[in-house]
Amino acid sequence: MKNKDINKNKSYGRPAGRVKTSKIEVAIEPEIKDEFMKLLQEEGKKASVEIGMWIRKYIKERKE
Repeated sequence: MKNKDINKNKSYGRPAGRVKTSKIEVAIEPEIKDEFMKLLQEEGKKASVEIGMWIRKYIKERKE
């Protein structure tokens, strides 16, 4: 069985159909980052996905 098949039902990472094309670097205090990452982990979420959704929502709202 291929690795792709094993991870077929994973619920983390980029949304389906999204291709990673660039990065945004954020400077933030280590304790804030740690708390953010802890909360996301407890919710079963990934920072990249959540931040990406926030960015897309922000853009959409500004265009309306």
